[in-house]
Amino acid sequence: MCMKTTTPFLTGFSTLICGRSKASAQAVLSEKRKQLLDVNIDITQQFADEISPELLDQSSCTERVRDYPDTLVFWAFLHQIASDDASCAHAVAQVQEWTRLQGLPVPSANTASYCNARARLPIDMLRKVHRSLCEQLDANLPVSRRWRGLRPLVEDGTSAQMPDTQANRKIWHYASGQSEGCGFPVIKLNGLIDLSHGGIRDFAFSSLNVSELRAHERLQESYIAKDDLLIADRLYSSYEVIARLRQCGAHYIGRPHQSRKVDYRKGQKVSRNERIVEWKKSRYAPKGSQLSQAEWEALPDILKMRIVRYKGPDRDGNMKTRYVVTTLLESREYPADEVISLYVHRWEIEVRFREIKSTLGMEMLRTKSPEMISKEILMYMIFYNLIRLLMLKAGLRHGVNHRRLSFRGVQQSMQASRAGFRNVGGHPVLRGREKVAMWERVAERIVVERPGRNEPRRVKRRPKCTRWLQKPRHEYFEHFRSDEAPMKSLDNAA
Repeated sequence: MCMKTTTPFLTGFSTLICGRSKASAQAVLSEKRKQLLDVNIDITQQFADEISPELLDQSSCTERVRDYPDTLVFWAFLHQIASDDASCAHAVAQVQEWTRLQGLPVPSANTASYCNARARLPIDMLRKVHRSLCEQLDANLPVSRRWRGLRPLVEDGTSAQMPDTQANRKIWHYASGQSEGCGFPVIKLNGLIDLSHGGIRDFAFSSLNVSELRAHERLQESYIAKDDLLIADRLYSSYEVIARLRQCGAHYIGRPHQSRKVDYRKGQKVSRNERIVEWKKSRYAPKGSQLSQAEWEALPDILKMRIVRYKGPDRDGNMKTRYVVTTLLESREYPADEVISLYVHRWEIEVRFREIKSTLGMEMLRTKSPEMISKEILMYMIFYNLIRLLMLKAGLRHGVNHRRLSFRGVQQSMQASRAGFRNVGGHPVLRGREKVAMWERVAERIVVERPGRNEPRRVKRRPKCTRWLQKPRHEYFEHFRSDEAPMKSLDNAA
């Protein structure tokens, strides 16, 4: 028979020499939440190799046990972006299911706590994750996949709409011709995409009344370096843009600006369809340039450009002579037909914008403040690059060109395989098997090549015959409204 004694037999030593004090309820819940975040969430296990828990913990600001700690909010936010239903209610329902499976207290279905936690999510955490995914894309891409030792980058502008809130209207404005309360604020985005693996480097934000070239300056300072090749439309074919690219060791391919007349009779003849010409710098910086006069004078006085002539169909299908200019002067090292082919690849950025805007849903943002707009766009970039990274890994593993994989098909395969990662926490062998199976499904989603395919920008489905909103909604008077609401007997019966 054991008797409990409280008399110390050695001064300063506890009577529970071989035991330990009972853990508090708070400590138990804290340990279970740690297990929930580190081990047993399906989406965490699915992307543990690409987004490590240590990377999230480095930027987490959660100092006490919450229903929505930062790491859990990140995965719920990512699940929200990845799902076809991007509502906060769906994200909260997913968190409720995660906590129920772990035996934790299930949070309320009210979305307020989740939205507040999402607003507290450190933006530095999102930037670190995005930067890590870009580095993994570069590291996994074989050097042989680059074009003649250069990294082809393509840049263009696009836009996205957002909820019509007062906070958003202070930063982002309506499109021209829209009255207050009758439209949506629009954010202008300059995207920089790597053609080698399809990943997006960044979006530069600006208002509708700001030129794309101002946003390009921010992207160039941060992401364009030596041995990079920028491919862009004729707006970027200005003397200033090309000269600054050459100063940092980068190259350029694009059509000549519409204000610059091409005289093919002048210049040094390289071949029948190639000329090397000299562009001379004007005395003063052009209108709209942000360079001071001293910075303008520091640019080189002459730029040597190679003009390549070719024939291609216009929008009506008629063959038309076109010109492409480039800073790649060596014709043997950089053949003309490959230079033209690279410029044709410039149109891939429109497909990438369609994937991130239409397929993923970034065309209409959902958050209601400028701070959350920045976080939401970052999360879309993270999930887009995550898909691109899985496409690259699966293609290399199964000997398939990752550029021929269907973006939407890969997204569907990822969502379908997520259930297999639910019970693999703490079992690396099982998780590895699920990962291999997912790569196999991803590598099967090959898009059949259709050369010469023409898809004009036309819509077959007609819009509904609903009149446009021409004044704020609350100013409309509905004649059938009444102060006495009709009785709903079926609702009251419950």
